[in-house]
Amino acid sequence: MRRTEVSYGQLDRALRSLGFTCRPGKNDPPGRVYEHSKTGATIRVPAFPENDLVYEHHLVAARMELNDFGIADPTVFEAKLQKAG
Repeated sequence: MRRTEVSYGQLDRALRSLGFTCRPGKNDPPGRVYEHSKTGATIRVPAFPENDLVYEHHLVAARMELNDFGIADPTVFEAKLQKAG
């Protein structure tokens, strides 16, 4: 699996800046569940350390959810990730 150049900490800060809240997941293995109350969007990621680089498929899933729910287009999300870095 390929890693991106974005850390899980950056992803967390970017999603929170877009109005997501975060709670621990209840499944095994543990993870994080990001929820956007205005739209109902949900993004789930494993509980990796903040400085670990994000797996590409996790970033793609987040981009798709943001786009599908009209929260942020890819360019806005990319800018949020860079600012969070």
